[in-house]
Amino acid sequence: MLMRTSIKSIISGMTLFTVLQAGPSVYLYIIKFDNVTQESSIDWLGQGFVDMLNAKLTDVSKLRLQDQHDLEAIMNNRSLLLHQPRGSRNFLLLGKFERKLDDIKINLQLVDIATWKEADRRKISGNYNEVSELNLKLTLTVETMLTSFIPVDKKKKSIYPEFSIDKSPTKKSSIFSDTKDVSRDIDMAIDELEKSMDLVIGARSLPSKDESFKEGEEWVLDLGNSSQPSYNPENDANTLMLTNVLDDLMSSPYNVNIKKPTFEYDEENTKKMNVNLQIEYSLKEHVISDMLKSLPYTGLKQTGSLMIFDFNKEKFNLSDALHEKIRYGQYRAIPVISFLNEFKKPVVLIVDTPEAAIHQLESANVHYFTVHKFSPLIDFTIGGWSLQVAMESVKIPVTYTFSLPIPTADSIRRVSLKFVPETELSSFLQSLL
Repeated sequence: MLMRTSIKSIISGMTLFTVLQAGPSVYLYIIKFDNVTQESSIDWLGQGFVDMLNAKLTDVSKLRLQDQHDLEAIMNNRSLLLHQPRGSRNFLLLGKFERKLDDIKINLQLVDIATWKEADRRKISGNYNEVSELNLKLTLTVETMLTSFIPVDKKKKSIYPEFSIDKSPTKKSSIFSDTKDVSRDIDMAIDELEKSMDLVIGARSLPSKDESFKEGEEWVLDLGNSSQPSYNPENDANTLMLTNVLDDLMSSPYNVNIKKPTFEYDEENTKKMNVNLQIEYSLKEHVISDMLKSLPYTGLKQTGSLMIFDFNKEKFNLSDALHEKIRYGQYRAIPVISFLNEFKKPVVLIVDTPEAAIHQLESANVHYFTVHKFSPLIDFTIGGWSLQVAMESVKIPVTYTFSLPIPTADSIRRVSLKFVPETELSSFLQSLL
């Protein structure tokens, strides 16, 4: 009882401050902006934009600025949101930028963390040599995006005199009546605080759910046949969304841009031509946005262009088939480039693979080349408790160079590229070679 009286005295002294200051806030998580073109000379802007916004927005009322560490903490423990004032909103600011000559273009996306829906999207541009002006434009744009979510300060006085209208006197609420209204919440908070303190000093134990039992001289908690999470019907909706997205990611995640090959006569051998083929590999634009918007992931890490999503198996019913597909790498695919003649038959094959056994294959029917320049931009890792998806939003420019007899080069009419599953690559090549 004495403890309860002391706690009440402390809290009552803070009542006036609490009533005046409490209220909903907007928590804005700002993480490093993504350098789309991976240009090293402007990579410093990724963190520079974050520092600019933190410096300019720090004094905005009701706005709480958070960083990458705070975002990871919320993703790993959603219960932290319960400690925020009632009615608070949490938003993630995603930024991408690129430079073309002296022009800097920035894409901004505001995502509501509670629903993972896009709340706003803006585009701005500025001059690389006028960073201070770009900083101001960026700050004003972010403030505009948050305008509808930050509570308006109604106490600001107008420069114009107000009209006075006679009104009947109304009963004004006092600080004492406000205190009375929140006294019930204070009592409940005190009870919870006393329970926590009792747990610390050992005066009270956690309530038992009768999951453990005494067996002889030992207390036993039976975990069943497996300590891993079992099937939960409530996870079916999440599992369906995850399965649909994963199927798309595994079957066709890449976008390919093939440039017209160039043919040049070999100066050292007049019977041959040198061929140069440029191909650009990248992830499809919607891949990362699908992961951000549609799936309830439990963790998110971003380092430059690399993003890693974590999915806790307590929220998903992952099938054994998916587990084995990821475990044995059945989703991995190899780019095979075919140069076809007028009869749509391959006369040249380029296989971009690190597999040593494939490099040893030979062919008498087609000109066969093996290289290793392509790197996967997406990878999956699955364990006993979680699924991890890693994606890198970069473009991989690759140039394939080789020599051909002039008649073979003259017969080429088309270039095609196909991603062949790694497990089917050997049989696919045998059918062509």
